[in-house]
Amino acid sequence: MATKKTNKKADRKGLLMSDGMKEKYAELFIDALDQMEASEYTMPWVSARMGQPCNLYRKGKPYKGVNAFLLTLLCGLKGWEVPYFLTKTDLKNEDGSRKYKGLTANRTLKVGEDGMPVFSDKGEPIFDYEHRFPVFFFKPQYKDADGKRITEQEYDELTAEEQAECRTYWIQQSYLVYNLGQTDFKERYPDEWADMTREPEHEYKAGQRDEVLERMIMQGEWRCPIEFGGSEAYYSPSKDIVRLPERSKFLGDERFYQAALHEMAHSTGPELKREQKNVFGTEGYAMEEFIAELTSACVCSMLGIGKLLDEQHIAYVQNWRKALREDRDFIPQVIDHVQRASNYILRKYDEVNRAMHPLALPMAA
Repeated sequence: MATKKTNKKADRKGLLMSDGMKEKYAELFIDALDQMEASEYTMPWVSARMGQPCNLYRKGKPYKGVNAFLLTLLCGLKGWEVPYFLTKTDLKNEDGSRKYKGLTANRTLKVGEDGMPVFSDKGEPIFDYEHRFPVFFFKPQYKDADGKRITEQEYDELTAEEQAECRTYWIQQSYLVYNLGQTDFKERYPDEWADMTREPEHEYKAGQRDEVLERMIMQGEWRCPIEFGGSEAYYSPSKDIVRLPERSKFLGDERFYQAALHEMAHSTGPELKREQKNVFGTEGYAMEEFIAELTSACVCSMLGIGKLLDEQHIAYVQNWRKALREDRDFIPQVIDHVQRASNYILRKYDEVNRAMHPLALPMAA
């Protein structure tokens, strides 16, 4: 069942999440950091070979932004071969029977290291759904000039003048999904499975430059100036500029794009009202670095570029692990900011892309 939540509290800290959602996301990132460390940071956040995640029955509407990044990351960590997901409802035929077998959907009571049940802050037992993963989205809600709630269809039927008098607000919704690889679909339909596991075609190819990123980075079509020179990549909040080493200093265009997108993610801070005055070594500084790293990984994933964690940011890994394990507000805040920052970059990417190719499809959520 989808959860519906609105936020009217002034002290909101990021997205609204249950304890179970926070734990799922935290475990995902900790596992990713552990695997990258074990590979001496030669493993990207996500594989560029994985296609964009989507619902099996709604292939025309793939997941976007942070959801796409999280599900792609999950596929890589779990070793799943296909980026297709299903909801509990999708698994059932009209008569209520299951379309595919092999899932263990029953919940199990979560226990701690001492073998005792784990409870939430509200004193409620926490259950673990091993085979499901949370995704979230925002749905518009409408109230007319008299403050009466109306449906989206009723809103669409209003005139432009009447719509201008309405109030629009958004509610956060979330639901749980399964990966198709957790079912017996592969055994039932081997030909279809073979088609699904073929390497996807991406606009970007290794060794080939992304013409849209080129215009954004090299031709001044980003929100702030991008300058070149020196030996370090950084964003200066006081000057509102991105500074990158000369392109020749990078080992290929992928590394150049990775570094540029990381600093561009930092530079979304002023537009998105994100705190950036934290001192080096503080928790706030580490959070900002994590936001920029995940944002750049998310955007790279959408563009088919494998994003590595470079040496400059490896030093933050232990701080990130600590925060993921100990700070219950860390994940909701980080994912909220990553969602906003990645959408900001992708919307700018869409804007430049449409100027170059008027019929191009949007990438932003």
